[in-house]
Amino acid sequence: MPSFIASAVLALAALPAVLGVPLGRIQPPSLSPLKFTGCTVTAKPSLPANQTLVVLDSTLKTHFVGLGVGVQNYTCTDGKYVSAGAVATLYDVSCVYGTPLFSQLPDIALKFNFQRSSISTEIGRTLGKSPLALGDHYFVTNSAGGISPKFDFTKSQSVSTFVVAAKKGNVASPAGSANVDWLQLNKVEGTMGTQVFRIDTRKGQPPASCTSGTLSVPYSAMYWVMDA
Repeated sequence: MPSFIASAVLALAALPAVLGVPLGRIQPPSLSPLKFTGCTVTAKPSLPANQTLVVLDSTLKTHFVGLGVGVQNYTCTDGKYVSAGAVATLYDVSCVYGTPLFSQLPDIALKFNFQRSSISTEIGRTLGKSPLALGDHYFVTNSAGGISPKFDFTKSQSVSTFVVAAKKGNVASPAGSANVDWLQLNKVEGTMGTQVFRIDTRKGQPPASCTSGTLSVPYSAMYWVMDA
């Protein structure tokens, strides 16, 4: 079975025929020939209205736009699942922004049952050496003894391209309670960005109760990294 990334690429390539729109109308206007990664996005993330918990600093610009695909981890404590962080890979979808495919990517990601190793193989087969994988998202121990989210793009960018962040605010997903919250994360350490937003989330929530053990729940989301 092809990976969701390959399917997304094929879907993007097929859009002109499906929509009856010339290719030049749906590809990033400054690109010729069509690229799949490394595009500049001048737009900013669209956040829920009438709330003050997840707020974009209007002075910041979009630095990276990534599709995150992975799992939310939980530990059973006193009969309820408590977050134990997450592990995900972030893929560069900057060149898909502005096409009808962009809003479908989180759903596409969840429709395929895949192994992380097979994704890399399929990406290489489909896109050659194009750096589609931006990097990894995982959690690290912080000075207070808890855990903090880290976005590590050092494999695709430079050795200093990472950010460790802290949650500033969260709002429930507008698409339903089965999805993990939308988040605003502010930089604590690193050079990659000042704010990171997790939006357009799909799945990732645990059951309401538990008896013991740990649980990993698949999820996907869009991540916007903002910087000056």
